Amino acid sequence: MAAIMPDASDASSPLHYPAAQTALLLLDFQNFIIAMCGSDGSTAATQATRLRAWALEQGIMILHSIVDINGEASPTCKGWQRVATMLSTLRGQPDDAEEAADVLPLQAATQQPAALGAMALLAEHDIKSLIICGLSTSGAVLRTAVPATDEGFVVTVVREACADPRAELHEVLMAQVLPSRAHVVGVEEVIGWRLG
Repeated sequence: MAAIMPDASDASSPLHYPAAQTALLLLDFQNFIIAMCGSDGSTAATQATRLRAWALEQGIMILHSIVDINGEASPTCKGWQRVATMLSTLRGQPDDAEEAADVLPLQAATQQPAALGAMALLAEHDIKSLIICGLSTSGAVLRTAVPATDEGFVVTVVREACADPRAELHEVLMAQVLPSRAHVVGVEEVIGWRLG
């Protein structure tokens, strides 16, 4: 059962904030992560592209957060050797090594969540509401959504614009975990929003 979105008079609603105080976060949409998520990853990337076009039309800030393949894995991170091996392998793949002009490398593979890495930029633009799309749901999305709510942002997660290598985990997170902290909505609902 879908939750009812609070109306624009409620400060906990993303509808309360104008486009100028809203940011769309596109997390880890890189070829190797899309491939890890299989067809669900491709579908999520397509839906995120739709949301990016909508955000551009609305004048919403867009932040692309990618895995910094030139970063180093911290030895204090569980599984750091696996991450270090993955980063080393990725450095030789030009599709993921080259960044588009509008991509900000906001996070290394094992460092802080994207929203926290961009705090100064978000504060500079008086951003209050975050719309999150990303891969993987159990990784970048969860690690960004929860700390962002702790920091006082209104957080919206777009279910069809997220995916996880384990589809069943994606479903549990979207249905049972994220709704306790964030608004979990569909792409069509977001595209229909009139902000502020």
